[in-house]
Amino acid sequence: MGNSKSSTPILSLDAFGLKMRNLLKWSLNHKLITLGATTLLFISSISLLAVGMIGTEFIDAGDRGEFYVRLKMPKDATIEQTNFITLQAEELLKGQPLITSLFTSVGVEENGSIESNQAEINVKIVDYDKRNVSDKEYARQIKLFLQQHIVEAEVTTVPVSLFGGSDDAPIEMYIMGDNMDEILSASSLIVDNLKKIPGISDLKISVEAGSPEIAVTLNREKMARLGISQLAVGEALNYAFTGNTDIKYRDDNREYDINIRLDRFDRKSKSDIENLTIINNDGAEIKLKQIASISESESPSRLERYNRISSVTISSMVVGRPSGDVGDDVMTTIEGLDLPDSIQIKYAGDMENQEEGFGDLGTVMLISLILVYLLMVLLYNSYTHPFVIILSIPLAIIGVFFTLGLTMTPLGIITMLGILILIGLVSRNGILVVDFINQQLEQGVTIKEALLEATSRRFRPILLTTISTVVGMIPIAIAHGAGAEWKNGLGWVLIGGLICSMFLSLVIIPLVYYLFYRLRERLTNQ
Repeated sequence: MGNSKSSTPILSLDAFGLKMRNLLKWSLNHKLITLGATTLLFISSISLLAVGMIGTEFIDAGDRGEFYVRLKMPKDATIEQTNFITLQAEELLKGQPLITSLFTSVGVEENGSIESNQAEINVKIVDYDKRNVSDKEYARQIKLFLQQHIVEAEVTTVPVSLFGGSDDAPIEMYIMGDNMDEILSASSLIVDNLKKIPGISDLKISVEAGSPEIAVTLNREKMARLGISQLAVGEALNYAFTGNTDIKYRDDNREYDINIRLDRFDRKSKSDIENLTIINNDGAEIKLKQIASISESESPSRLERYNRISSVTISSMVVGRPSGDVGDDVMTTIEGLDLPDSIQIKYAGDMENQEEGFGDLGTVMLISLILVYLLMVLLYNSYTHPFVIILSIPLAIIGVFFTLGLTMTPLGIITMLGILILIGLVSRNGILVVDFINQQLEQGVTIKEALLEATSRRFRPILLTTISTVVGMIPIAIAHGAGAEWKNGLGWVLIGGLICSMFLSLVIIPLVYYLFYRLRERLTNQ
């Protein structure tokens, strides 16, 4: 009785190389089907970006473990009132277990001026591995929590940018024009429509109408008759509301300003200003209402200019969607609005950065393709062989976009840098195949046999070099640590591009080489 052992066939590298050889043989007999299917794959991969299945963004800052909480009180709030509410917010935040430290600024500087009704709290939370929520999601939870307990102030949360500091406005634009009323009206219309866009959060306008003011219109004829100069009126108003600090108080080696001005009780209404006393040239007391008309009105909270044109800034945070997709919806929405012809729109923030960054990187990619092609023209002394090799790059693009779509990774600056790196990496596959084909032809091998041998013999080195690079990229692609998000896209781009290029290069490049070879033969025989 003999012992028999059943063996399970193991797919070796040589066997797989043989299958690639047979696939190429089939492709050479079905050229239109092969090239048509490859073209369809390329178009469908690009369409993933066009239909929105792959989002776009400038750059993802990742999870930095900190964010800013901003409190905005009513316009007439004093810094003491703002500080009191901020202390309440601090006490609430101290009770949260994930928060490790707070740093507070009361009276935030905005556009060069100190706003006494605003405060900012820098919140740092525990390390990434000690929590199961991202900093952006936790910031949103904190915002909702504070809104429930602090009703006196408007609460917003702002993420931290990649380079530190607050990432105020991924979506930002300047509304410019000649008439401030038209600008404010257009801004209000734009904001009302932008609120409908998914992903828009904390939408705000930098210049708000409705700030109360008291206008003093001087009557120069009465001033001259009563012996009062415009300088005297200005000084009187300045001393009444701002004060005079010429007098100092000294205590040992320290000196303190003594600010002399009207008490708050005597400068809170229109009648108080009308009865403000001014001393004329003869030493007589003159009421302000005797030489001026005083009226109550409303004005913008501040005046802004962009490129010396009156403007208003509209800004917004982005939640739940890539900033590039939201930016596209913003531009589409604004284009559909019936705005006055005098209104100009200038986009800024990540929208401007993304447009400039993508344009610059696109130019760099084009230049790199041209340089790679010209270098290979010098090396091969041929214009057709380098063109065949360059085809490995669009083959890699197929894998890039399908991988981004499957992993739901947006296209950003870092992922585009990965595509730029691929230009050099995948060209190597085409060089290995074309070099071997040329060597076989020089030895007198027929064109089809040379192509089949190139695929089966060059499969092993291409596979091994691809695997070594892909294995090195896997930790970057699947990393989940703090700040890993902005690197994940780079890893997925290289993995998808290299794998797709490896398989398609062994079929499409020999096939295109064959077509150029036959075309050259026909041109030579004519």
